[in-house]
Amino acid sequence: MGFIHQIYSSLLNAWIAIGLRILPSTVHPMVVHFVIALFYVALLVDIIGHIVQQPDHFYDQASFWLLVLGFIAGVAAAAAGVIAEQYVRWTPVTNHLLGVHQEYAVFSAILAIAALASRLIARYPHSYRSRGWSFAHTGHGRSTGLSLLLLIAAVIMVSMTGAVGGTMVFQYGVGVHHVTFRSPFHG
Repeated sequence: MGFIHQIYSSLLNAWIAIGLRILPSTVHPMVVHFVIALFYVALLVDIIGHIVQQPDHFYDQASFWLLVLGFIAGVAAAAAGVIAEQYVRWTPVTNHLLGVHQEYAVFSAILAIAALASRLIARYPHSYRSRGWSFAHTGHGRSTGLSLLLLIAAVIMVSMTGAVGGTMVFQYGVGVHHVTFRSPFHG
């Protein structure tokens, strides 16, 4: 385990060294909005797909690819978050909030992976029938009741992650540089 930890630490330190040189401190908030938007739209399209049920399964496929893009954006947001936290002066409260924010983000990723996995099992059921995993097979496409529930849970967790992140920024000023604003209208 020590060897794996050393490799992980080395890669993380290399990423931080590279990221600090090339990325602005505000890169995490810029990227994370894609995750939120893509997960919400994937859920909306999935719900529409369950209602409409077109024979070509356009909505199933669109929702699947939106979820894939949301997961990829989540990985990018996590990488950007590692860089962004290097710029912050931490207090005990904000340090606790960061821990909660990271835990929620990891749980969001786990739920997104589970939703994707259930859709892949539904899409390619032949490999899994012999293992007794036919609960996910719909016979027609990627979206299942299970994947929809997992996607709803992922959207809820992404929302909770964003709420904690917003609290850090707006209530405690994490990552915000103090700027004095002078209105041109007030002499």
